Amino acid sequence: MDSGPRPPANPGMTRLRLASLAALAVMALIGVAAAQMDDRNFGQPRTEATDADRKIFADGLKQFSRAWDAHDGVGMRFNEHSCLGCHSVPKPGGSGTAANTFVIVSKTIADPGGGHVFQRLQRTEDGVIEIAAPSGASRRKPPPLFGLGLLDGVALRQPTMPAPGPDRILGRVGGTAARPGRFGWKARVPDIETFVATAFAQELGLPRKTAGQTYPDIAIEEIAAFVRLLGPPPPPHEADAAAAAGERIFTETGCAQCHTPSLRLTPQAAAELGQQPEIRAYTDLLLHNMGPGLADGLAEGKAGPADFRTPPLWGVGVSGPPYLHDGRARDLAEAIGLHDGEARNTRLRWERLPPADRDALIRYLETL
Repeated sequence: MDSGPRPPANPGMTRLRLASLAALAVMALIGVAAAQMDDRNFGQPRTEATDADRKIFADGLKQFSRAWDAHDGVGMRFNEHSCLGCHSVPKPGGSGTAANTFVIVSKTIADPGGGHVFQRLQRTEDGVIEIAAPSGASRRKPPPLFGLGLLDGVALRQPTMPAPGPDRILGRVGGTAARPGRFGWKARVPDIETFVATAFAQELGLPRKTAGQTYPDIAIEEIAAFVRLLGPPPPPHEADAAAAAGERIFTETGCAQCHTPSLRLTPQAAAELGQQPEIRAYTDLLLHNMGPGLADGLAEGKAGPADFRTPPLWGVGVSGPPYLHDGRARDLAEAIGLHDGEARNTRLRWERLPPADRDALIRYLETL
């Protein structure tokens, strides 16, 4: 079987990497039990989950953590052997911060899912090798999956009035007219099952099932259920004086124009959460032009080369560094300083802040 988790330098490395992946899977399963004992842990089921939901969650986590190989139908090209390989920081379902967890995208590639993912690993007779990225390719940081089930319940609609704030910013719904998008860096993906199925095809090299196969469709359904039940980042610790000041600065500087603190849920989603009307995710789930400096040359759905969906800021303190879509920012301050386009005036206000106010804003972000 020639399916080491990464292109090996030698057979010993293959065994080492397989052992590491197995260890990650064990840690993931242990994390579920720990999460149920500590309601502040990342990676736990949503608090309203029933016992039946928790069983579904645990089954989905096993699929999320397992390694897939040629016997499962993995094709000749892929990027990873496990969902956990890219979504493990700080717990299963999180982000990826190491360079080898980033996805490579290129405008020279158009995959069936409407994206531009370059599959960098190739299976050969001699094992798995890594292929050089196309010239001009860009990177994408794996997004955290915490709370995606709640974001899936947001009442997504095109705003007709600018967001409250000094710059009259008007975001745009991504995706297509037929299938509005809310997930992914360019808001191309409409729902969780599509998100998981796309990852299976593009990242794991597993297309949807053919005649006689039960995988991967069953696994896609189980992982989608796991992601849907995956709780949001735990409530922040009680804010200290600096963080409390940072919350005010966050609004005054203009950050809240796109990183909207609260989003309203649909009536159905609100009822499932015990009539909770909104969530605090710090995103509007909309596309914004971020200027030529951050543009990646890719168009996806309604998103142009410089358009990106506002990433949720809940849990941002543990999802990096690095930050931004391609991981170019080494810390949160640098990420703010690279904002441009529709966020240019906010960035200029940030640059004029005294050092103490900048520190307070960063402290606030670290508590989300």
